[in-house]
Amino acid sequence: MKRVFWLLMLLSVGAHAVTNMWIRTGEAYGIEPRLLYAISKVESNVRPLIISVNYKKLTKPQEQKLYSMLQSRNISYKIYSKVVEIDSKNSAEAKGVVDFLDQNRYPSFDIGLMQINNMHKEMLSKLKIPLSALLNENINLSVAAGILWECYKKHRSNDKAINAYNGAAVGNTYYTKVFTELRKLLLAHENSSKRLFYRII
Repeated sequence: MKRVFWLLMLLSVGAHAVTNMWIRTGEAYGIEPRLLYAISKVESNVRPLIISVNYKKLTKPQEQKLYSMLQSRNISYKIYSKVVEIDSKNSAEAKGVVDFLDQNRYPSFDIGLMQINNMHKEMLSKLKIPLSALLNENINLSVAAGILWECYKKHRSNDKAINAYNGAAVGNTYYTKVFTELRKLLLAHENSSKRLFYRII
């Protein structure tokens, strides 16, 4: 009976911690938590170990070396129009992929829950955060929220800030994709004009 009680307690605490990750990060950065979740839905389908490599920027030898590594380690991957999506079985395997890409200087790859690009490596280094740490969903979400907030400070509008998170504030349909997911989370009395950034700038 005691064992069952502690098991139920553990499950309850675990579920509570996962639920509050979005709220906790949203409150810390002044961003609507459901917006963060909607972005993660678009970026990774809320999968913390996904790594996406932009193969359009690879040389042929880099491309061959990547596929050879994935096949030799029996790591699952899918090829889409612009990226190779790598779906690791566990965090150790995912860390090996990130380390491989980083050490071999692959030009552009996105990591984890919010698909943070390796272009942020220098900024992360100043914070003493290695790229592989982005496989931790809490760290990944916090870093992403910081990047999104910087985008908002620069552009001061919902659509441009969200588009900028994806790489281009103008001429980008990313905002539409995110809002499609966000609308599913909004309550009946809420609408797309909802204030998504709360901090004063």
